[in-house]
Amino acid sequence: MNRAPISGSRTLAVCGLVLLLALSFTPSADAQSQPSIQPLFSFACSSNTNVCPNGKSPNTLIQSADGNFYGTTPTSGIGNQAAGTVFKISSGGQLTVLHTFVADQDGNYPNGAIPNSLVEGNDGFLYGTAGGGANGNGVIFKLSRTGTIQILHSFCSPTDCGDGTDPANLVLGADGNFYGNDTESGVLFRITPSGSLTVLHTLVRLVEGPSCLGMMLASDGNLYGTTRGGETLLTTLFRLTPSGQFTTLHTFHYAQFPVSAPVQASNGKLYGAMSRFEDQAAPGIFASSLSGGNFAQFSIPFAFGDVVSYMTPASDSNLWSIILGSDVSEEVIVLSEAGKHRQTFTFDGANGAGPSAPLLQGSDGRLFGVTQTGGSVPQGDVANGVVFVLNAGLAAPKPTVPSFNPSAGKVGSQVMIHGGHFVGTTAVMFGGISAKFKVLNTGNITATVPAGASTGAIAITNKGGTTLSKNNFNVQ
Repeated sequence: MNRAPISGSRTLAVCGLVLLLALSFTPSADAQSQPSIQPLFSFACSSNTNVCPNGKSPNTLIQSADGNFYGTTPTSGIGNQAAGTVFKISSGGQLTVLHTFVADQDGNYPNGAIPNSLVEGNDGFLYGTAGGGANGNGVIFKLSRTGTIQILHSFCSPTDCGDGTDPANLVLGADGNFYGNDTESGVLFRITPSGSLTVLHTLVRLVEGPSCLGMMLASDGNLYGTTRGGETLLTTLFRLTPSGQFTTLHTFHYAQFPVSAPVQASNGKLYGAMSRFEDQAAPGIFASSLSGGNFAQFSIPFAFGDVVSYMTPASDSNLWSIILGSDVSEEVIVLSEAGKHRQTFTFDGANGAGPSAPLLQGSDGRLFGVTQTGGSVPQGDVANGVVFVLNAGLAAPKPTVPSFNPSAGKVGSQVMIHGGHFVGTTAVMFGGISAKFKVLNTGNITATVPAGASTGAIAITNKGGTTLSKNNFNVQ
C-alpha cells in the first residue's frame, strides 16, 4: 500500500526586520531607491476555503534557457488532495502552473507528491524529484513545458530497496545524465534521461556520514557534495566522479557540520557553510581546492544559533548568502571569499519570510529566490510564500567555458559546450567566426562549426561580456 505523503517543507519563524541601507550625505532620489528585497509573486491561499491554486511555500527555483524561471511548491494546488505544483514565472512576475501533483481515487500518488528539486535537461524537458510514487518512496519525474508528466523511476520497490528512499537534490552532469541522492540511506545515484538508474555509491554511515546534503557540478566535470553527521558520526566533503569513484576530501568533527551543498566560486575553490567555526559558538564557512588541499575555515560575525544556510557566488566575486537564526532576522548577507561581512538585506514579511533555497543570479544580474511564508496578497487571502527579486546593481554574470566536446571537428560538425551562465547568450564564435548555436540550459550549448573557422578558442558572449575557452578547438 502506498504511503500518504508527509510534507517536507520546513516551518521557519517570521521575524520583524530592519533593512540596512547605505547612507547618503545629501537627500536624493537615489537615497529613496536603495536596493531591497522585493516580492515578484506572492502565493495566496483563500482564508475561506484554504485553497491555494498555485501551491504554497515554494522550495526551488531555476532559470531556463527560455529566460523564464521554473520552480516547485511542496504542497497544495487545485485537485484531489493536491500535494504541490511545478510553475513557470517570467522575470516580470507572471506565474503559470504547469503541473499539480494530485492523489488518485485511493488517495495514493502514483505520479509523485511534494516535489523538492528541479533541473532543466539538455532535451528541453524539466526533471525533478518528489515523494509518493508507485511504491510510496519517491520518484524521479520528467515534465514537458505543457505539463505532461512521466515517471522515470520509483524508488524502493517491495523486492529491492537498494536504490534508497525519498530522492532529492537532482543535478545535471556534464555527460547529460542526472545525479542525486536519497535522504534516508546515503545512496548517491545516476539516472539517464530515459530512466535507467545506477547506484554509484552508498555512504558508509559512521565514517562518511549517514546522508547527503546535496551535490554540485564543478568545472572539472566531477560532482562535489557534503554529508550530514552527528555526535558519533563523521561529516564529509566529498568528490564523486560520473563513473562512481567516491573520494573523501575533508572530514569534519562534532560539533562542526556543513549545512548545505558546496558551491564553486569564481576563484575555482569550493565553499560551504558550517554550523560553527572551529570550537567557537558561531557559524563559519570553509574553502577548499577541488583536490581537498588548502582547506581553510573562516568565522562569520554572527551569534551561535545563527546559520548561513545557502551560498551563491555572484558576478561581484562575493558569496550572496541566506542566514537564518535565533538572534538575527532572516537576511540575505554578502560575504567576501574570506568570510568578511559586506552588506545585509532583510526580509520583512511582506517581501517574504523563511527563505527556502539558494539565491539564483539571473542572466540580467538580478538575484532571485523563494521563501516559504510571507508575501503581499489581496485582503481576504493568506500569504504563503513568495518568489522575490533583489536588484543590487550587480553586473550580469559572464559565461564560463571550462570544456567542450569533442575537442576537434570538421566544418558543420556539432560541438557540445559546457560551462555556466549561458542563458541569454547572444553569440558563439570559433576562431573569431560566428556559429549557429542553441542554448540548452544554463550550463550547456550546442554549436555548429562554421565555414571559415580556424583552430582557436571558442568564445561565448552574453550580457555580462565575452569569455574564451582555455583550450583551443581544432578545426580539421
